[in-house]
Amino acid sequence: MPTAFLSGSLPNSSWGPVRKIRGTSVHHAARARGVPVPAPVRTAGGQAWADDEHGVPWTLLEFLPGRPVEPVTSHLAEQAAARLAALHRLPDHLDTDAAAAAGVRVVAPDTAWDRWLTAPDQTWHEVAAVAGRHRGLLNAYRIHLDRLHHRTTDTAVLRAPTGQVWGHGDFHGHNLLHRNGRISGVLDLDGVGRRPRITDVAYALLMLARAGSGDYRLNPRLLRSIWTGYQSNAAAPLTPAEASGAWAAMLLSQLPDPAHLDALARTGRGLVPALARPLAALRDLAAQRTRLTGLLLAEETTP
Repeated sequence: MPTAFLSGSLPNSSWGPVRKIRGTSVHHAARARGVPVPAPVRTAGGQAWADDEHGVPWTLLEFLPGRPVEPVTSHLAEQAAARLAALHRLPDHLDTDAAAAAGVRVVAPDTAWDRWLTAPDQTWHEVAAVAGRHRGLLNAYRIHLDRLHHRTTDTAVLRAPTGQVWGHGDFHGHNLLHRNGRISGVLDLDGVGRRPRITDVAYALLMLARAGSGDYRLNPRLLRSIWTGYQSNAAAPLTPAEASGAWAAMLLSQLPDPAHLDALARTGRGLVPALARPLAALRDLAAQRTRLTGLLLAEETTP
């Protein structure tokens, strides 16, 4: 019977001391507010993580009972969205003992999510340098990147400097647990950071409402359940501008991350799956923009 999870990161990734403290702080703050995230188990020295011989930080997390949320039902989708809204209600500043001891105030920005918006040419060159002989796959992203930058109205809410929350960053069925008809765990807060809440909500819509693995046709019933669960539990309801930006946020979530690809390459892992899988989502999203945006905006006006 397992008693704990191990959480780590790829070598040469960006897990510095501030990010370690930030992740631990979010765990504690979320648990204090009833979000079922696993508690870090401290070392004999009182730390919530330990570095291995390669400098990779590892955290021992308590075991949470339950099974991954797959298949996704309307009931579980609505509950999952409520948990996401609770995470988004965490205060902007997370002052903990670990942060105070390190002289850190935990409000560090997370800028990686918006690189394709703010520096698309530089990001393209960085990804191309890592992709190497797989540049043919990378070239298939060009049309989707162009679509993103042509939808300036849709991306306006993503570029706004205000309204950011502590976002999960990877909110999908295998990072959620359910037991006895309830969401019993929210896992993998390694990607937590400050970002517009619609980026998290949009990714949850994409991953929890898709028809199945590799099939990103979105189920309207599940979309409504997720939207309702979030709206009913958010600190403030999502706005029509955020609803209009959901499709762009979904598209943005599927563009390649140069840091992740570089970490995969350094550990000898193949880049083809990491470059090929998101293209299926992008193709399906391209055909659903009008219907998706219309559905979400209709939910906004439903009494």
